[in-house]
Amino acid sequence: MKKLLLLVLFFMSLGLFVGVSAEEYTNYQEIIFEEDDVELLKDFSSSDYKKYYKKTKKRKMFGWRLHVVNKNEPLEFIAETKIKIFNDGTTPITYKIGLESKEETKTQISATGSIKVSGSGSNKKFKGSVDANIKASISTTKTQTNKENFNFNIMVDPLTYVSIVTRGTGEINNGVGSYYFFWGRTKKGGWETFTVMTEYYEIIKSKI
Repeated sequence: MKKLLLLVLFFMSLGLFVGVSAEEYTNYQEIIFEEDDVELLKDFSSSDYKKYYKKTKKRKMFGWRLHVVNKNEPLEFIAETKIKIFNDGTTPITYKIGLESKEETKTQISATGSIKVSGSGSNKKFKGSVDANIKASISTTKTQTNKENFNFNIMVDPLTYVSIVTRGTGEINNGVGSYYFFWGRTKKGGWETFTVMTEYYEIIKSKI
């Protein structure tokens, strides 16, 4: 604990600066939906897929047939803990904190099965013709955050630790798709879009 306290004191003397970059939403610490029955694609069970694929069984000569499971479902999230500061001493300690947010597109995507994702960063899209089919089936709000700097002082009381977390609101769209070739299903998989609507910092103080 002494080593940890020395490390904290070192940062205190320099001030703290943290750059914020987008985390993959599948790695967010917590995602809470307004409706209890809404699920992320990664939480779909084998029985879920079996039930949803039945919605795409109407055959077609060529192309994708999609089923939207969750459409524009609102949510709240905790993305990550940016800073955690401990004070196991007997006197309060004051820190100068600097935080920066960067401009970036906030829509992320993921897929399973035969539906693939191509590209990287903000240029990710669903591979092949299914991308256009998904965009035609849902509506997503593309938002950007401008670069902003936040500088403030924070006091950490004795026997207390402070966490600064990234929180926000967003919406999710997901579902499944089946690809038909001469009326036979040759591919199937799941797809999902996650759009961040707002993002902000929250300071949490707790006792050690």
